Amino acid sequence: MLSLLLALATSFQAPPPFPAAAVTELRAGWRFAVGDSAVWARPGHPDGAWRPLQAPAVFAAIGFPGYRGYAWYRYRYQVDSALTEPMGLRVQSIIAAYEVFVDGRRIGGFGDFPPRYRPRTDVPLTFAVPAAALAHGEHVIAVRVYSEERAGGIGLPVLAGPMDSLRDGEQQLSAFLLGSGFLLLGLAITQLFFWARRPETTEHLFFFGFVVALALLFILGAPPVRAAVDERVDVYRFYLLFSGLAGALFCFSIQRSYDLEHGLLLTVLGAVLTTVGLVGVMLPGWDEQRAAGRYLLNPALAVVAVTVTVVAVQQVRRGGEHARTLLWGIGILAITLVHDLLADWGLTRPNAGAPWLLVGAVLFVLVASFVTTRKIVDTVTIALNDRLTGLYRREVVLDALKREIRRAARTHQPLSLIMMDLDKFKTVNDSLGHQAGDRVLGEVGRRLAEAGRAVDWLCRYGGEEFLAVLAGSPEEGARLAAERFRSAVGSLPIDAGRTARSVTISAGISVYDGGPEWPTVETLVGAADAAMYRAKEAGRNQVSS
Repeated sequence: MLSLLLALATSFQAPPPFPAAAVTELRAGWRFAVGDSAVWARPGHPDGAWRPLQAPAVFAAIGFPGYRGYAWYRYRYQVDSALTEPMGLRVQSIIAAYEVFVDGRRIGGFGDFPPRYRPRTDVPLTFAVPAAALAHGEHVIAVRVYSEERAGGIGLPVLAGPMDSLRDGEQQLSAFLLGSGFLLLGLAITQLFFWARRPETTEHLFFFGFVVALALLFILGAPPVRAAVDERVDVYRFYLLFSGLAGALFCFSIQRSYDLEHGLLLTVLGAVLTTVGLVGVMLPGWDEQRAAGRYLLNPALAVVAVTVTVVAVQQVRRGGEHARTLLWGIGILAITLVHDLLADWGLTRPNAGAPWLLVGAVLFVLVASFVTTRKIVDTVTIALNDRLTGLYRREVVLDALKREIRRAARTHQPLSLIMMDLDKFKTVNDSLGHQAGDRVLGEVGRRLAEAGRAVDWLCRYGGEEFLAVLAGSPEEGARLAAERFRSAVGSLPIDAGRTARSVTISAGISVYDGGPEWPTVETLVGAADAAMYRAKEAGRNQVSS
C-alpha cells in the first residue's frame, strides 16, 4: 500500500532536468519492473505503476532477493532548452548483462543475453546520448538487465553530464591505474636486482612477485583493459588469481623481512591465499567466483592485515631496524584494505572510482621499496667501510691503490702514500679497556676524514694503523697532508669514556713519481710503513719520508 501511494505521489512530480552543467549521479527518480518487453524502452510507455526507487538498486535491495531473469529500470528527465554540447551516460556497475536505451534507441550495453548468456564483471562504460534526446521536452533512459546470478541490477549510480567531463574522468582513472601499474613494475625490477646480487635474501624475490601481482591488478583495473579482457574471459578470475598470489607473496615477504622463526600463521595464510587464487581461476560460474572472493579471499586478506600489523608493532617495540617506517606503510595498506572489504560486504558505501586499496598499495610499496633500498645501501656501506672508524676497509683502498698506480704511470702524475700509527695506543687499551680504545679509534677516524680531501682514499689498515692514498700529490704535498692529519688527531683530547685522553700519531710517506718503472702495491706500502717506523724511532708524533 505504501509503495502504491509513493508511486502515485511521484507520478505527479515533474521529471528532473538533465544535468548539463556537471557530471551528476542519477540517484532518485528511477522506476523498476521485472519481466521483459521491447515496448518498455519507448518513451511513451506508461510506468506509473512501476516500483519507484533510488540507485544503486540491486534486486535484493528492492524486494526481489534471489530473483533471476529480466528486469527494467526507467528514468525520466526534462530538457527545458535544447542542448548543443554532447552529453553522455556513464554506467559504473550493472550486474550482469545489460543494454541502455534513450527514447527507445539503444546506445550501448555490455555482456551477452540468452541464449548466449555469459556473466561478466561489470566494467565502467560511457555512452553518448543521441542529439534527439537532448531536444526540448521529456525523455526516458531505459536500462534492460538480465542476470542468472545471486545478484543483479544497478550496483552503482549511473552518471550523466557533459561527454567531455565523463571522458576526462575515465581517462584520469585509466591514467592513474596504468601509470601506477607501470610504476610498480619498475619498483619490482629493483627488487629482482637486489635479489640477484644476494640470492640468499629471498624476501626480495617474494616482494618482487608481490609487486608484480599488484601491478597486474592495477593494469587490469583500467576500464579499457577490463573491457578488452572481459570480452573473452571474466576479469574477476584474474582478480582472484592476482589478489591471492599478491597476498600470499606479501605474507612470505614479511616473514623473511622480519626473520620470523615461528611465522606459522603467515605461512598458513600464504598457502590459503595461493589456493584461493588458483582455485578461483577454475571455478565454473559467476556466483562461485564471487562467493570465493567474498567468503574466502576477503576474510583471509583481513586476517593478513591484522596479523602483519601486529607483527610490525612487535618489531617496533623490539627496536627493529626500519621497523617504524615499515609500520607506517603496513598501517596504510591495512586501513585501505579493511575499508574496501567493508564496502564489498555492503557495510560501507561502495567505491565509485578506484578502490582505496590501490592507493594504499602504491604507498606501501613505495615505503617498502625505500626500506629495502636503505638496507641494500647499508649492506654495501658495511662491505666498503670499517664500522668502527667509518673509513674505507683495507681491501677497498688497496684495490684503489692498484688503479691509482696504473693511472699515475699513464698520466705521469705523482702518487703518495701516508702510513699512520697511533703512538702508545696499547696503554689506552690496558688502562681504560678495549671499549675506550674503540671510542678513541672511532674519533681518530672521524678527524682523519675531516682533515683529508674528498679525492683521498683513507682506510683503517689494521689495529691502530691508518693508510692514506693521495693521487696527484708529490712528496711536498704529502708531507703537508701528513702534518694536517697529525695536527687534527693531536689537537684536542679524545673522550674515552671515563676520561679524556690525548693521542698522537707517527706518519711515514712513500712516493711514486709517475716514472716508467711501476712500483707494486707491496713496495709502496712497505716503504711508507718503514718511514713510519723511522718516525717512531725519532721520537714519535712526527712525519718521516
